[in-house]
This record gives sequence, structure tokens and C-alpha cells, in this order.
Amino acid sequence: MKTYKDAYALLLEKQTAYKSVQRQKKEVLYKKIPELSVVDHDMNLLGIALTRATVARELEKMDDIRKKMDTLAAAKLKLAAGYEDLLTHNYYCPLCKDQGMADNEICQCLGQCLAETSFSTYDLKTKALKENFNNFNPQYYSDAAIVEGEPSPRKNALKIKETMQKYCKNYDAISDHLLFTGSPGVGKTFMSNCIVNALTQKGYGIIYVTAAHLVSSIQDQLFRGGKTSTQVFEPLLLCDLLIIDDLGAEFSSEYSQKQLYEVIDSRLNAEKKMIISTNLSVLKIQQTYDERLSSRIRGNFKTIPFLGEDIRLLKARKGRG
Repeated sequence: MKTYKDAYALLLEKQTAYKSVQRQKKEVLYKKIPELSVVDHDMNLLGIALTRATVARELEKMDDIRKKMDTLAAAKLKLAAGYEDLLTHNYYCPLCKDQGMADNEICQCLGQCLAETSFSTYDLKTKALKENFNNFNPQYYSDAAIVEGEPSPRKNALKIKETMQKYCKNYDAISDHLLFTGSPGVGKTFMSNCIVNALTQKGYGIIYVTAAHLVSSIQDQLFRGGKTSTQVFEPLLLCDLLIIDDLGAEFSSEYSQKQLYEVIDSRLNAEKKMIISTNLSVLKIQQTYDERLSSRIRGNFKTIPFLGEDIRLLKARKGRG
């Protein structure tokens, strides 16, 4: 299938880029520690001697050579203390050793490439990587509580930032699905971008797409691309995190709700994490979507409300001022 062909091509690009970077780092390391080259030379000589001893069936000599090689390998790691990864990690993906398959199943490295190629037209990750937690500016949130006794928008935003930093730090141990709610411009997409940035740097595979583009892409692949449902939905299950932005802005129809339900329900059943961002309140979600879809969201997602004024308007006013 074209999708798999493109995914393998993308995986090869990533493997080549990784090995190129590793090779450059290794060259710098060997210049910094020239003794490493001496050890490599001695190990190569021992390797040749081991081959000869093996052919001659000289068992005692073979054992002696192996012990010497083990000693040199340990010495090499000691010389490169702090840089051991450059000497021991030769694969872009150690799970499948860059084969794309592990235990007769698609490895996560190929799965992520499959996801990227399937939804590359609408992927929001490129933009997301320009924003991070360090860019967060609490000054755009009011210090005055909207409702007496409740946290102010600023305090709420700072708490969300802290919670999301912990979410990224402890991602594997967290099972929550998150629902970001709030009016337009209060920082939901920005926070999603920060999460994408942080998790991408840690090597997690992410699909980040608007609800409208998700439905549109599924439709295009099914009806114009001629793919089966399995071929379309598989990438959405393989990625580590699926972020659906701007739920409620898509054209709502029985078809779109069915596709959204299939995506969300499949990932819930597979216990694969999701983040949904929406301008709708939880009550409005219940009123907008059918019972099957709305109940899956309301019953399985942890709601995180964003408070405050539209930051884009505040920035525009500041610019005019």
C-alpha cells in the first residue's frame, strides 16, 4: 500500500538522519579522546585472532581472546564515561533494530511514521514545536477571580501549566485522557503545543489535528484514497498520543459524529491517551453530539477548564497601544 511505502521511506529518512548525527558526535568524541581509536585498533586485531583461533579449533586460545576483548570493551566504556550511548546505541529504534517490525508486529517507530504520512496534510506539529512551557506568560491572565472564592484566571493558568509539565514528565505513568475547555483564545491550543513540543523531544509519536481536518482526512482516505477502515484507523491507534483540537468547529453531521466516535472509542478501548480541546462546555458537548459520543467524552476525559479573556485580542490591543 502507498501509505506503508511512504511510511517506510520516512522511517529510512529518520534512521539515516539519526545515524548521521551519531556519526558526527562520535567523530567529535574520538578527537576528544584519541585513546578510543587505539582501543578500537586493538579490538580489531583481537577479532582477527579470534577468527583464526576459531578456524583452528583452538578453544583455550579462543577463551583467552574473548576475555581480552571483554576487558578492552570495558576500558572503552570507561574512557567514554558520560558518552556510553554513542558507543552502544547504534540503532534509531533499539526495539526493532531498525527493521520496522518487532515480534511480528508493527514497531512503534514504523507506526509513528505511518501516522505521520497518513495525516501529514493536516498535522499541526510543525507549528506546535515553536512553542514551549518557557514561552508561557501569565501576565495575559487576570489576577482577579471571575467568581468569588474561585481561583483567578492567572492562578488557574499557572496551575494548569504545572499540571501539564508533570503530565509530560511522567507521561508513561499517567492514564488520563484530557478535555481542555474554555472560550476562544484562553490558551488551550498553546498548552497543547507545549505538550507536543515536550513529548516530541522525548521521542513519543503524536498525531495533532483539528476535529474538522480529522473527519475530512478520514473521508478522503476512505472515498478518494480507496483505503479500508482498518488502513485508515490503524495509524490513529498506533501513535502514543492523539490530540484533537477545536472540537465543535467541524461540520456536525451523523457521518462526522460516527467517525469521531470510532476514533475516540477505539483509542479508549486500546487504552491509548488522548487530549481534546474545545470551545464548548461539557453541557454544550452533551447538547451538540449524540449520546454515544458525548457520553464517551464526558465519562472518560478529565476536564481542565481554561479561564480568562481572549489573549489574541489582548495582544492586539497592546500592539495598538
